[in-house]
Amino acid sequence: MSDARHDSNVNLKTRTNQLQATCVLTTTIMICVLIAIIALIISAVAISKPVGSEITVQGETTITQQTPQPAIAYSPSTYDASWCQASNRRRIYTVAAGYDIGPYEYNDDSGFQVGFGHDLIDAVCQEAGIDCRIVTEPYTNCMFSEKGQPERGGIGLMEGWYDACTGWLASRQRKQVFAFSKPFLKPFEVYFYALPGLNPFNITGKKIGLISGFFTNEACLAGLDQVAGRDVPHSNVFQAETLDMLLAMILNGTVDVGLSTGPAMATKINGTNIQRFPSDPMFCKNAGQPGMMTRKDNDFNSKWNEGFEKLVSSGRFKRLCDEARIKHGHRGEIDCVDA
Repeated sequence: MSDARHDSNVNLKTRTNQLQATCVLTTTIMICVLIAIIALIISAVAISKPVGSEITVQGETTITQQTPQPAIAYSPSTYDASWCQASNRRRIYTVAAGYDIGPYEYNDDSGFQVGFGHDLIDAVCQEAGIDCRIVTEPYTNCMFSEKGQPERGGIGLMEGWYDACTGWLASRQRKQVFAFSKPFLKPFEVYFYALPGLNPFNITGKKIGLISGFFTNEACLAGLDQVAGRDVPHSNVFQAETLDMLLAMILNGTVDVGLSTGPAMATKINGTNIQRFPSDPMFCKNAGQPGMMTRKDNDFNSKWNEGFEKLVSSGRFKRLCDEARIKHGHRGEIDCVDA
């Protein structure tokens, strides 16, 4: 009996040890499987994660993307013609010109915009090797003025709708706002325009018509030393948007007298009772010679000046002015700078 009990105890211990070994093996296998699964997950995340470097800024970690750029082999099958064309595309400079100022800008019999300004732009841009396009714009989009207020930049030039405005005088006020090219015209003469009987040397108490944006503004009027009453009260100043509006204001009695340039009004007063005063021309103080007017951060003037200098040195500028007096002289006098 004692031997039987002993064998039984031995067998029980053996089975117990076998069960424990089996449990240990099973647990080990499960742990290994779990580790393998975790490793696969980590590998998958690492592969999908973009390559980058971690930068810690004030305790926060951000990822700086460093996406590698694939190399492009420009073989006949992969060459992109549009990319090449875009890279070689020339810049287009847009130049604003007005539509009604004597021989410089006007409509021909067919309704097309012509004038010395257009001829000059074509010639200078050709010499400079730049592509220029002319757009017709109201003068107030280049410069704008209201009575009692200093001149200020027009929305078109200030907002960059175009690169330059054509033929603007470089006055002291304008130089504070814009940049100017080399001049190509001499200073414009200014006159009073009124019905017969005006004494141009005494405008005391007169209602004065001015054109918004033109250099013949209140500052110009106040600088005409030979004229009594030139310091006109703001209540007697009236602004016109165009030359035609100024003529209408003179004819209907809204104003007693208008102030404008000789070339602009040369043909406008034909067929009316409006006369030009005085017989000798007047000039605005601090008003320089006309040129191209641009924003100070625009490079157009550097290109223009280069082309203009070539035009002058070749003698072509002088020929252009002589030809313009024949082509456009019926609209008024063209007074180019000496070259």
